[in-house]
Amino acid sequence: MKKSLPGAPLARMLLLSVVLLACGLPQQANALDILLTNDDGYAHPNIRALYRELSKAGHRVAIAAPAGDQSARGGAFFYGEEVVAGRDDDPDYPASHYLKTRQGGSCLSDACRGQEVSVEISATPVMAALYGIERVLPHADLVISGPNAGHNLGRINNSSGTFNAATVALVRGYPAIAVSADWQEAAPAAAATEVVKLVALLEAMRSGDERLLPAGIGLNVNLPRSDRIKGWQLTSIGSWWPYEFSYVDDLGSLRPALAGKFGIGFRRASLPPADEANSEGVVVGQGLITVSPITGLPGTPGSLPRDEHGDWLKRLADRLQSLSEKPLRSYSYIQ
Repeated sequence: MKKSLPGAPLARMLLLSVVLLACGLPQQANALDILLTNDDGYAHPNIRALYRELSKAGHRVAIAAPAGDQSARGGAFFYGEEVVAGRDDDPDYPASHYLKTRQGGSCLSDACRGQEVSVEISATPVMAALYGIERVLPHADLVISGPNAGHNLGRINNSSGTFNAATVALVRGYPAIAVSADWQEAAPAAAATEVVKLVALLEAMRSGDERLLPAGIGLNVNLPRSDRIKGWQLTSIGSWWPYEFSYVDDLGSLRPALAGKFGIGFRRASLPPADEANSEGVVVGQGLITVSPITGLPGTPGSLPRDEHGDWLKRLADRLQSLSEKPLRSYSYIQ
């Protein structure tokens, strides 16, 4: 872990951080070793934008991500199969790595119909994150998965490649953050800017050579669909989210080429129950960036307010207020 900058006392550093963030100005950051991964592929504009913005902030950044889109792969990985690692050929991303693997099956095309074949496919998000922490940046100070093109909220986190790529790092002992944005690819630089703010806030909260996050605690972050974000809020995972995955008779709304085809798509969920008012799925719809503490398993640990991490979470809730336009209430599960 990196040492704090010598000189100014901690209180002065914290005050300076809050002032700079409130004014939208870059602050001088301690250089962190940050590993980026995702489930959308190493060349996705969101992960590349975050690579650029974190590098501008003075951090040392590397990417280990799937070769292509691997959304909704959850915690899947291929074991006992050859894995091929490659490097991004774009000179603007010299520390970017991608992973591929192989899978067997029966050929359906006219050229080889009925034959057993082996095809090259993208490795999964969990495989990419594991490769990153074992081979690319084994001494990372922080692992960030995303920003994903779309939200990961409530029970959908179980199926999310973005979420599970972060948790595989978390259970290996690394501070980890999963980030999702309902902007798709429309504003990669804007999403990256918000993530850089959060990293700076977490830096300002620690002292000396402390970890960026308490051991065993990660964060699930969701950016709202809004032209103007209203603020930040510490939330719980909950279970509700605006859509359900379900079998549909027409996949055309997802991919025009699949119009009229049967498969798994999405449908709108029913309204959230009253006990979900403080969950990320509800709060993100109010224009707030949600920050939910997680462990290696999906869900917000219910015992956190009463254990050794309770004080840290309360401090985080207070600090998030400094990124908001006006004071927001803290949610009951940490009170």
